[in-house]
Amino acid sequence: MTGSELVRLYEFSYGALNRNLDGVTNEEGLIIPQPAGNCINWVLGHVVTARNTVLTLAGGDAIVNDEAATHYRRGSAALRPGDNVPDISTLRGWLADSQQQLIAALAAIPEEMLRLPVPEPLRRPPLTGTVGDALARLAIHESYHNGQIGLLRRLAGKPGAIA
Repeated sequence: MTGSELVRLYEFSYGALNRNLDGVTNEEGLIIPQPAGNCINWVLGHVVTARNTVLTLAGGDAIVNDEAATHYRRGSAALRPGDNVPDISTLRGWLADSQQQLIAALAAIPEEMLRLPVPEPLRRPPLTGTVGDALARLAIHESYHNGQIGLLRRLAGKPGAIA
């Protein structure tokens, strides 16, 4: 997979994310699906936090600091009412910032870098193999969560955003 192919994946994903998030209020973003699961706020924060890893692998800088990212890391506890987390507009701002940096970094990534092994500090399943492999898996990971946001949008009482 080339940098330009990765750019196209993330451009498509970003468009779908924005459509799925259109009109979702902060309160709707905190609705916890029953009997279990994560709310839109957590899923979006998780996507943005995962983009930190994409940016790191592509030679860019992280968007979300470690303190904010703790709420959204893989394996973190589901959000509960009253948790002090960023609101939906802050998360969307981070998503937009990450998009600008991510597209620039992926567009400029040399093919030789895509063939390098994932750096040791980041190497853990599913981030194994080459940098290109890991970036492709992270794009699929984002798509998975994008679909969750689409379903959570409907659970919040919004119409589907993608026909």
